[in-house]
Amino acid sequence: MVDWVRFVFKSIYYYGHLIGLSNFELDWKTGRAYTTKRSTAYSIFIGLMFPTLLVFRWTGRTQFKVIFGNANMLHEYVMVLMSGIRIAAGLLTLLSKWRSRRQVMQLSRSLFRLYQERPEVKAMCRRGILTKYCIAIATDFTQVWISLDALDSNVNSSMLFGQFLVYSMTSIVNLAVTQHYFVLLFIRVRYLLLNRELREVIDEANELSHRPPRRGVFICRCCALADRVEAIASLQGRLQSMLVKIGDLYAIQGLLVFSGYYLSSVGTGYLGYTIVKYGLNDLGMTYRRLALLLCWCFFYYLDSLLNLFVVLYSLEEHQKTVNLMEERTLFASGLDVRLEEAFESLQLQLIRNPLKLTVMKSIPISRIATTSMLGSILTNCIFLIQYDMEYF
Repeated sequence: MVDWVRFVFKSIYYYGHLIGLSNFELDWKTGRAYTTKRSTAYSIFIGLMFPTLLVFRWTGRTQFKVIFGNANMLHEYVMVLMSGIRIAAGLLTLLSKWRSRRQVMQLSRSLFRLYQERPEVKAMCRRGILTKYCIAIATDFTQVWISLDALDSNVNSSMLFGQFLVYSMTSIVNLAVTQHYFVLLFIRVRYLLLNRELREVIDEANELSHRPPRRGVFICRCCALADRVEAIASLQGRLQSMLVKIGDLYAIQGLLVFSGYYLSSVGTGYLGYTIVKYGLNDLGMTYRRLALLLCWCFFYYLDSLLNLFVVLYSLEEHQKTVNLMEERTLFASGLDVRLEEAFESLQLQLIRNPLKLTVMKSIPISRIATTSMLGSILTNCIFLIQYDMEYF
């Protein structure tokens, strides 16, 4: 039987080397991350090649006119800004990977150790991994199809090469986001297993606290539970440290990707209005191209929702850990001192180190912040529409 999860990881691993995003090797049997001259030299070559080619071959306005032949200047400004954000994110991803090389290698080793501790995590992540992989492929394939369809009647080597460079930069960002998603999905599932084990320990300790103590059996069970609580506390600390480290490693890219989603949403809303107002013929678009754009929007925003919810669900799993520890107040008095101290140590650990994920330590990630962002997107769409109605 084909191991699809392993196939996905291997394909992403080799694809990352192909486009220059990965600059170290990984031993899939032992989890050892190490550097080689080959991977380092190739990654340096790709990192220098793409910026150089973009400088000499960028034809942004011409390519935009090919896709939206009769667009006005406001349309063009919006779309060029969106494309510029994605290209900047790709370039910064290529350039910044060297700064975080050692940290990413260490993170890879830590994730492999966590996997060895609980191999069932792979099966629990299977649906999320395959869903993300299929949606990412569909998004990239639709984007390539749109570019080829737009260039069908205006093909020349310069335009094809320009589209290839833009797509390459976008692919680098998409792959980095996909890797980020897989890491967060893995950590979220480990939090889920941690909460299940903590639930069992709390229930057993609660039951034990309401029974009359029998010296030998009581002490042995309390010591066993104390060992489990200490192991849970150690694992929780490692998982939270990984979440914080991931946020620091992808800080700049996260800000640019966040800005890209924001501007893309504003631009998509505005372009939807212009299509209704002017019609496809006035914009120089065909029904086939419109269908492709709608398909791309569907997969693109579905992918963005997956990226958002995996972060929110990770935060919620951490909050469940905090909520479970609040049930400690239901224990009757009389538990062993070591078990009480283990619970108290875990609770203090959660209180001293609250988990708050942000984008560049400025934009909080939460459901409330997401709702506020949606309101801001709607407001800016209205501003663009009003500006269009007044000046175009």
